Amino acid sequence: MFSHVVRLLSKDALELTPAQKAMYDHETLGNFRVINKIVATRSRYVLTSKDAAPSELQEELAEFGQFAELAYNIMPVEMVYSNLELLTEPRFPLEDSRVILDSELLKSFCGSVANLHAFTAYRPAKRQLVVAISGTRTLKHVAYDFRNQMTRYPVGHKCMVHKGFWRLYQGLKGPAMDAIQAGLGDKVGQVKEIAITGHSMGGAVGSLLALDLMLERKLLFSGLRIKLAFFGAPRVGNKHLARLWQDTIHEYRKENGEESFQEYSVKIYKDGATSLPPHSWGYRHLTKRPLYFYGSRLYRVPSSECEHGVFSISLGEEEANRRWRYPRGGHGYYNDRDMETLANRLSWVAEHIGEPDWRERYLAQVQAQEEEWEGKAVNKKRWTRLTQRPRRT
Repeated sequence: MFSHVVRLLSKDALELTPAQKAMYDHETLGNFRVINKIVATRSRYVLTSKDAAPSELQEELAEFGQFAELAYNIMPVEMVYSNLELLTEPRFPLEDSRVILDSELLKSFCGSVANLHAFTAYRPAKRQLVVAISGTRTLKHVAYDFRNQMTRYPVGHKCMVHKGFWRLYQGLKGPAMDAIQAGLGDKVGQVKEIAITGHSMGGAVGSLLALDLMLERKLLFSGLRIKLAFFGAPRVGNKHLARLWQDTIHEYRKENGEESFQEYSVKIYKDGATSLPPHSWGYRHLTKRPLYFYGSRLYRVPSSECEHGVFSISLGEEEANRRWRYPRGGHGYYNDRDMETLANRLSWVAEHIGEPDWRERYLAQVQAQEEEWEGKAVNKKRWTRLTQRPRRT
């Protein structure tokens, strides 16, 4: 069984193509790979094909990931929704985000602490109200990430919560609750499900929002489903808060049905953010059945292994030899997407849209980048052929 594990993790299986090497050479955002080596613990459980999540679930979570990406507000979401037809054209930033086309922006808002951004949108086909919360974007956000002392959570016995995340949530709670209430009011009789999504810190803050919604019950009507989709979320509190989380979910399901609450917390290969703050500091994950993204597939992790951040995989021959799009893993590559390239392109369009010939200049830049990366690949192939020519005798 372990033969494919060794091969999948070998240098040959993970060797970068020249184009991928060029892409990683341009990487500027932190992806927590070094942190992963330092703090992430390895599970002794080997994930196999029997642990693979259904493809339908993987596709659904990828859709939520598109909302989580927009929550960073690199291009203001109002501008995004005003230009969706253009932005989803081939080679434009959201060409692979067409699910956004089928949604309606309801409200964009920021919290009073560190200007943390979030927005609500409605998906008519799903009858779903989406709340998307930004992850760490500014130095102020980073400062709150590092406030990793625990502070008292106001509900439950001995419950403690990350001080920085709690402050950010307190600043966002009022606007978020108002936006949810407005969304439910505007779409009265239409909304059947509230979905909360976020990447990184956005997942941590989103979990605190979900917990408050279930504890307070002010906005939730009977039978309303709740779905959570978090990507690369760090730990939020101690074991007592995790127990409160599980107990609250149990009560909500008891009153509204087993399918009324669904939570998906996704980790990815070599993302150390999900192992922060460290387990040794008393922090615990709230979700007991996380998902693990490896290569191009999603796996269900047993509850006994929920605190681990590194897993070995046993795959068949075909999957073991498949070329990965982003073989180094890391914090910015959830759902097989390059979040940094997306952010850079959205930022450029936001700055230049409306200027003379801006479309042509944008497409020229995209083409130049692709040609640069492909050029490095071609040059590498030529060099390989030259070095492999037989010597004359």
